[in-house]
Amino acid sequence: MNNILPHDEVEYSGRPEGKDQILRGSSWLCGYRVDDMDGPQVSARQVASYADGATPFIQDMNSVSTEVITTKNQRTANYVHQGWSIGAIASISPWTSSRIDAANRHNAEGAWVTRRTLVTRLKVQVLLQDLAPAPEFVAAIEAALGLSTRFERFQAVYLALSRWGDVVPLAVADYDYKGLEIGLSLALTDTEANLTPIPATTAFGNSTYPSTIKTTNIVRKGGASNAGSDDEDWIKIDVPAAEWRPIRIITVAPTVCLLTNDIQARLTELYDERLLCLQPLIVNPLGWEWETYDDTDNASRTISKVEVHSSGYIIGLSVHYLDGVVSRAGREAANKHTFKLTNGEHIMEVLTCTDGEWLRGMQFITSKGRCSVICGTLDGIPIVSRSKGGILAGFLTASKKHPQWEYLMTSAGGIWRYDLVPKIPKQDDVYSDYYGARNLPGTNFNDRPLIGNSGSMYISNVAIQAGAHIDGIQVSYKPRTTGLWIDH
Repeated sequence: MNNILPHDEVEYSGRPEGKDQILRGSSWLCGYRVDDMDGPQVSARQVASYADGATPFIQDMNSVSTEVITTKNQRTANYVHQGWSIGAIASISPWTSSRIDAANRHNAEGAWVTRRTLVTRLKVQVLLQDLAPAPEFVAAIEAALGLSTRFERFQAVYLALSRWGDVVPLAVADYDYKGLEIGLSLALTDTEANLTPIPATTAFGNSTYPSTIKTTNIVRKGGASNAGSDDEDWIKIDVPAAEWRPIRIITVAPTVCLLTNDIQARLTELYDERLLCLQPLIVNPLGWEWETYDDTDNASRTISKVEVHSSGYIIGLSVHYLDGVVSRAGREAANKHTFKLTNGEHIMEVLTCTDGEWLRGMQFITSKGRCSVICGTLDGIPIVSRSKGGILAGFLTASKKHPQWEYLMTSAGGIWRYDLVPKIPKQDDVYSDYYGARNLPGTNFNDRPLIGNSGSMYISNVAIQAGAHIDGIQVSYKPRTTGLWIDH
């Protein structure tokens, strides 16, 4: 393996050894973390090295170019501002997507414009197949995959990527060669509305006018610190090679792509265990006047509150996430019930009632033992949806048009996530099946709000009042300190 060692600054002479030292000073083959909304963060660890006999392709250049890039959200704008191409920004693994969502940062949508002037001195290209992972990176991933619990394995993989980087520049498996450009650059980024007033005659290398706009983000890479960015002549300055910096990262590869096929397959198998979708079995195709909604794309986010619209039926369901994303299923009509979660609190059980055709009621139970109100009615068959070790991340829902009341929901299956918390309270409790009438008049009840997360409360006595039918049930509870009873 040909590893890159710490560098001593030297003047670029055009010789191969001079180029190697420039690359050393440019964090060549180090991983980059890309889970931060504000921009990429280079790791101090070299995640890859050349395989035996492999070398990069290095092209001498001496060009000046300008470009204008329009982006549609804040995260992409921040990365473009740092010299990343749109393709490089999008080249991430599912593991990184989960890490991005886990940060719970709002990714504002809109129109951003980046104006860049680049002085390119070198262009570097490398094949992914010519790179080998650092042995320490391989060891960290293998150690993570060998841990005993699913939660521990997920957290250890996330930690390894945080330390070694999510991506490595210059290599993407979909193409033959990838590149990095080294030299000097000046970039301005702001919303499209703020940059529109800049005169069209303003030189790209001059930031005097844009710097008067207080929201404009200006960054210069390469060159001495005393070279004024308001002087467009800076692009003509003869800058020593020791001050050249990476100015454009064209393509990248996820660092997990450096690993062997066997390790990548094991990572894929683990990631596939991150979510479990529980929904009623639907065998027949859904035809006319049906609607479905799937929250799977949001399942890496963290729920902050749920809103239920209901009457005697469940009409609509909205899930709000900490990063500001909102998913909506069904309609917003009738009564609205809002259930907010506190910091570190997650929904771990969902009680639903169906009458065989329509979803009639819902109630949410959290990891702190709190219960929401019963939204709708508990008419029909009650079902407690839960998954051992999982927290609610979203829903799979179906709605059908009612003959009188437009669309009503028929089912809401949970999407459960296993990589966020090590254990949930009462996860080993067992629920029996429901026995009783399906659509006869009566009042269903749920004693879960009374019990909460108690591990000591238990039923001490059950009294049943009945004649021809059961008229009432009285359940007495006995914690270790005091007695308590409740009538149904």
